[in-house]
Amino acid sequence: MLLNKTSMGEPRARDLVNHKARPPEGRPAAPLRLPLGPRVASPLARAAGLLAGIVVLAAVVVAMMPWTAWVRATVGVVLVGLAGGLHHALSRRRRPPAGWLVVDDQGVKRPGEPPLVGWRDPFGVTVLASADRSRLSLALTSADATRFLAVRVLDAGDAAEAPSLFARAVTASDGDLRADEGAALCAADAERLLSALARRSPGALDRVYLSDASGVPVVLDRGELRVGTRRIDLCAPLEWRAFVFQELGAHAASVCQATWVRQGEGEVVLVAPLGEGAASTQGAPDARLMQSVTGDPPPRELRTAIDRLFMLPLRRALDRAPRVSRAPSSPVIMPEGRA
Repeated sequence: MLLNKTSMGEPRARDLVNHKARPPEGRPAAPLRLPLGPRVASPLARAAGLLAGIVVLAAVVVAMMPWTAWVRATVGVVLVGLAGGLHHALSRRRRPPAGWLVVDDQGVKRPGEPPLVGWRDPFGVTVLASADRSRLSLALTSADATRFLAVRVLDAGDAAEAPSLFARAVTASDGDLRADEGAALCAADAERLLSALARRSPGALDRVYLSDASGVPVVLDRGELRVGTRRIDLCAPLEWRAFVFQELGAHAASVCQATWVRQGEGEVVLVAPLGEGAASTQGAPDARLMQSVTGDPPPRELRTAIDRLFMLPLRRALDRAPRVSRAPSSPVIMPEGRA
């Protein structure tokens, strides 16, 4: 899925190239191919149990034949072994995937399509997830666009193979998880993709590229958050607070979420629509970052509108920064609208 940046808004494949192996010096790395879409069983796999049962039945018939004992035993053992091997081989057969995701020397792409991201230009990777972590989405952000890749957790074993994926996940409401689930990665393959992205583009997993409706860039890049010309050092003490406010329009009122940040004399408020999926985020591991007080609308000159999907990732980065030692002063929710 491709969004204009100026808008607001089952078994896993075993034929993957081992991406951990380093190629000889001077030779390009072999492409990493990851299957997209559900790997449903083939017709033969669905019939594996029936076919194996027929062979076992044949073994039972042989055991009742008027042959010598050693002949009946030998043929029976062969048939039972054949049934087991047949079931093991056929039950693993899967239909071809809906497509492939390829990581090569150009970037990340689907065969025959332009790269989702390339190595020449910087990009960021954000892991978004439902509250129960059964559905995830990888948001690939750049200065030009945001693209999404769906991730579907197959089972507990699949989840166990993706520790970094879940450690980096930030909660989004179910309705905001934007991606084509018909072309989803499994969790283990998403983990492989994150590893490849981190190796090919160091720092990508700690970056976010956004912009507001007027094109003002909002960039989270490792140790700093840049909002237009304003820079917030995430290694230095700062103040931040989350709140919600009601915006009165000409015909209706809307509820918005906001994140107020101040460092030194610099001050900024990130705002986004609150959305209607708050109930689906209850019980999320990072629910603490969603807690907000109610305040007054902040001054418009301090506001920077962002996509609500990225409000929590930015709050998490702010939460990891050191806080000022003094008691924080009130943010821009005072009656006069100033801190």
